[in-house]
Amino acid sequence: MSEHAIKPPARQMDEFEELVYAYTTRMGLGNEEHWDVDARNCNLRFESATRGPPAKVSFLINITPALSNYMGNLHGGCAATLIDVLSTTILLGVSEPGKFSFGGVSRNLKLTYLRPVPTGMEARIVCELIHAGRRLALLRAEIQKADTGDVCVVGEHEKANTDPEENQRI
Repeated sequence: MSEHAIKPPARQMDEFEELVYAYTTRMGLGNEEHWDVDARNCNLRFESATRGPPAKVSFLINITPALSNYMGNLHGGCAATLIDVLSTTILLGVSEPGKFSFGGVSRNLKLTYLRPVPTGMEARIVCELIHAGRRLALLRAEIQKADTGDVCVVGEHEKANTDPEENQRI
């Protein structure tokens, strides 16, 4: 097993995928020091990333009981956490100094739940960069059933840039 909680694909990654994967492993999923999704126990795997446009990243995950609600489906709060953290990885991948190089902070996170994702199912999380300006970025994410591609959750994640101004005066 890798030292990282999020497993890389078995195949060779290209340079952009290596960059996004590196950011992904630093996002803290599975970090026991704070509340988060345990990436090892749900077998969270980095699947692919493309610079685009549009820039996209995808992950595979097993929906475990620890991620589920009392009805045996992916918990809504868990879906929100996954979309919040994983969509940021593609923004970091296309960032540049002064423009989201720290990932920014969430300004708005809206999820629409279309159908349940049952415990025991493998899901695909696909995150896409819609727009990145100097101050704001918009990301879109879907949680899909990996076997059928059925979309279960759609997320819109708006981020605000927290990088210091490059020509900032003190």
